[in-house]
Order: sequence, then C-alpha cells, then structure tokens
Amino acid sequence: MKADTFLDAVGMIDERYLDISRRSEIKRSPGRRLIAAAAAAALILCPLPALTAFGSDTAYDILYHITPAAAQAFKPVQKSCTDKGIVMTVISAERKGSEASICLSMHDTAGTFPEGEWDLYDSYRINVPRDMNGHCSFSEYDSGTHTAYFIVHLETMDGSPMPDSKVTFSVHEMLLGKFTTSGAVTDIDLSAVPFSPETVQRTDISGSSYYINTPDPKDYRFLTAAEKPLSTPAPGVSVMNTGYIDGALHILTRYDDVSHTDNHGFISLLDKNGAVVGDTEGITFDYWDASHINRYQEMIIPVSYEMLKDCSLEGEFTTAQDYISGDWEVTFPLK
Repeated sequence: MKADTFLDAVGMIDERYLDISRRSEIKRSPGRRLIAAAAAAALILCPLPALTAFGSDTAYDILYHITPAAAQAFKPVQKSCTDKGIVMTVISAERKGSEASICLSMHDTAGTFPEGEWDLYDSYRINVPRDMNGHCSFSEYDSGTHTAYFIVHLETMDGSPMPDSKVTFSVHEMLLGKFTTSGAVTDIDLSAVPFSPETVQRTDISGSSYYINTPDPKDYRFLTAAEKPLSTPAPGVSVMNTGYIDGALHILTRYDDVSHTDNHGFISLLDKNGAVVGDTEGITFDYWDASHINRYQEMIIPVSYEMLKDCSLEGEFTTAQDYISGDWEVTFPLK
C-alpha cells in the first residue's frame, strides 16, 4: 500500500464501522495525517485490515486511534490467552440495555502464585468501538482451582443501547495475594517520644493530605530516619522515627518497594478511651527515597505532649505478596 493512498484505504472501510463524526477530524488534523503517513510507510507490503486481523499490534493501535469501530471489527476473536503460566479467559459477556457485564478468570496453571486477592494494578485496558464508561474489579479467588475472577462493567455514555460488537481487554501487570494487616503498632513507647528531635527541611515532597488548609512543606520541620526501624507493624512497612515538634506528634513510616507491592496504609493515635486524636487536624507528607523505590510518609498529629503517655498507636496497612508482569489480551463479542 502506497503512503499517499493510506487515507483513501481507510475511507474504503465499510461505513458501518466508521464514526462519521470523526472523519472530518481526520482530514483536518495534521497529527492524524502524520500518524497515517508513518503507518503507511510500515504497511506498503500488506493492507492495514489484513495486518490487524492477523494480530499486528502496531497496525491495530493505529487503526484504533483513527476509528475504534473499524479496529474492533477487524480484531480477531480470541477468548483465552496464556503468559507466565497464567491463563486469562472470558467466562461470559452479556449486554443489557445501555450496560454490559463481562466475567474474566485468571487461572494459575501450576498453582505456584500467592492466593487471595489479585489486583490488576490499573494496568488493564478496555478497547471498545466507541466512547464508553468502563472499569474492572476483583470478584473472588477460588483456592481450590487457583483461579482469580474479575468483573468488567461497561456503560454507554449517553444511555443508548450497548452495541452488539467486540471488546478487547488487555492486562500487563498484576499484584498477587494482596492482604490487609490491622492492629496495634507495638515497640513504640509514646511516653518516651523525643521532645524537639533532630529535624531537616524537605524540598522533595511528592504529595500530602490535609483536612483544613493546604499545607506548605516549608512551614514544617521533618524527622530524620533512624538507622533501624522502631517497629515493623506489617510486611514491607516500618516506623522509622517519632518525635514531638512544634506542638504535634510526628510519625515517620517507610513503605518498601511500592511499585511492586502497592504498600500503603495509615497510623492512628488513640486516646485512653480509644478515640482517634487529631483526626480532622492531622496532616501527612509523602516523599521518595533516592532510588525512588521506597516511599516515606510523615504523619503530623496535633496533640499535647503530656497526653501522649496515655495514648496508643493503631495502624492499617495493605500490601501484596508478589508482582508479575506479562501480556494478556482477549477479544470477544458482546451477546
């Protein structure tokens, strides 16, 4: 196919596959013409629809960028795929009114991966013939068959009937065996929290949370991390220091290897009656270590120093036992 005839070839695709409202954009947009020209150069020996039907990812992505309806029409049906010993299969795909529900399974063929909740880690992609709202969520894990189940929900944006067409679902990363640990944070004596400990200024804050006013990191002093953790309340979670600074308790926590574990959580300060202290006034600041692997979180809780001896710490943390990357993709019709 010659480069200067690529757009004409796209124009020859059956009208029922094209979003007519987009065709004028294709003619006007220099960016789309550049993409088309580059694609044509790579497709001289074979028509685009043929490459798409035979599974050329580049051709499919180009066509999907121009006209999703045509890309999905040419995409071959493949209801199951395997990578890294995990088989992804479409169990069911039904549409009703403006919505569609799809059940997917991820089967661990060797039974070697952690059981429990599996998380697709926001790495999934849903390709549909036109703009829709969609999301995927974990449903359950069957330990007897080593299979995790997920539900994909689709809904047309304008409330119109869900089209009888094909959907492509792909995944590239997963967190396996996610679990939550909650309970008392031990090994920390709140009656001996250092008063006015060694502090530093930080200019590398990556995020913060607050309840009243937007905090400015320049207005705060931050703890330095101790050489050894004061407490390890959950796998991959360590309390690295505590201190009393400017009328508030500071708690510095490290979450290890966040990109491969999604380690996250929080620590609450409880008074002698079990009520949370500083729930609406507390602030947290986040920053990364030099390798950008481990994340630090410093909690700042307003409280009188005298009150600390009667308080306790309680935490809730979520982590994953394993991480895996791969290429899983299925294409299926909605019935």
